[in-house]
Amino acid sequence: MGPRLSMVKRLVSFALTTGLSSLVGLVAVPIIIAGAGPELWGIQAALQTAATLFGVGVSFGWGTTGAAEVAGLPPEQRPQEYANSLVSRSYLALIVYPVMFCVMGILNPHHLALVAVGSATFLLPFLGASWYFIGEARPSRLFWLDGFPQTLGVAVSVVVMILTHNLVAVLATQLVFNLGAVIVAARHIFRSSPEPLHFDLAPRSAFRRLAHQRHAVATSATAGLYVSLPLLIINAVAPASLSLYAMGDKLFRFALTAFAPFLQLVQGWLPEGGPENLRHRIRQAARMTPVIGFLGGLAIAVLGPWGAGILSAHRIGFGFPLSVPFGVVFAAVAVTQVIGLACLVQLRATRALAQSTLVGALSGIPLIALGAALYGAVGVAWALAISELAVLVYQYASLGRRMKAGNTPQRMTPPVGNETAEER
Repeated sequence: MGPRLSMVKRLVSFALTTGLSSLVGLVAVPIIIAGAGPELWGIQAALQTAATLFGVGVSFGWGTTGAAEVAGLPPEQRPQEYANSLVSRSYLALIVYPVMFCVMGILNPHHLALVAVGSATFLLPFLGASWYFIGEARPSRLFWLDGFPQTLGVAVSVVVMILTHNLVAVLATQLVFNLGAVIVAARHIFRSSPEPLHFDLAPRSAFRRLAHQRHAVATSATAGLYVSLPLLIINAVAPASLSLYAMGDKLFRFALTAFAPFLQLVQGWLPEGGPENLRHRIRQAARMTPVIGFLGGLAIAVLGPWGAGILSAHRIGFGFPLSVPFGVVFAAVAVTQVIGLACLVQLRATRALAQSTLVGALSGIPLIALGAALYGAVGVAWALAISELAVLVYQYASLGRRMKAGNTPQRMTPPVGNETAEER
């Protein structure tokens, strides 16, 4: 099989995972809106978006740079890396869950059961192994062991909604399947290890392993903050428009899910050619991605109102004033995901990646607050678009400097703090 055909096959395999989940999600949205109503669906959307912020405290950077790091590790060392991360992330989940419950419970005091179950449901995937399978460049494992169980849970939960019209029962169903995905994936990784794995369960060791993730978690924390902040601000200040903005956010995330196979392909493809071909491949990715991002953003801008009407059965009035800024947001985020999570990570420039998200947060948070106060949901959407464009400019500048500097990094080695007791 030629290299191009192999890449196409891998891309199709990655697309199968995200495509199935997107399809089921598209079917689920109108059914849940019809069964639970726009108000409760808006709260669920806020919980799901808030989980991207609180989930940073669970994944702690592995979801951001873990795929590229796994891709750069020798295969025999990868299962131990995952085992170490799972122990550390499990401790973090026990801390983060009650914090998320308290924050979202304060914002939605009349729906505490929904908040409790929803918080657990949407945090669980951050304990999963999607980043590990992406780094392995094994799309079949990503599909069967991670994506399929979660997607099956959404499909079953749609049936539960039709039978019960109870959103708490719907999220509880998804919770069971999300937990199953974590267990099945971890079991497979552990059994695939060619060497016995060491599980250091001591809390001190678990938290010490987090040190090398400081740049990655700073990146995901700041990005999660200003991406999640709009819905949280609207939830607190203007709950009546929560479902309107949530629909734009949902369209953006569906589009980002459709883009994910390309990102996953690039993350595994860049290091595969060896250090001598890394810079050439980075240049190819940096030239190709803006075209894909622009086309996707244009589709959201033009087709967004039509798609929102179908998803909500025309119960949520979503027009071009919101679809256009969300199209800009997607175009910028698609490019920055590839430049940041694939290219800069392979160049060992995780500090620049963290700094770029800080630029986005510093520019975005004040603009989001001002936009919400002056123009509501439309102002918030444009504020997010401007901040994402600022991130895009900074990342391209950082990439240009490092590409001119030379010194292609060699194969990654396990970071300090993640070694086993025997290695220490």
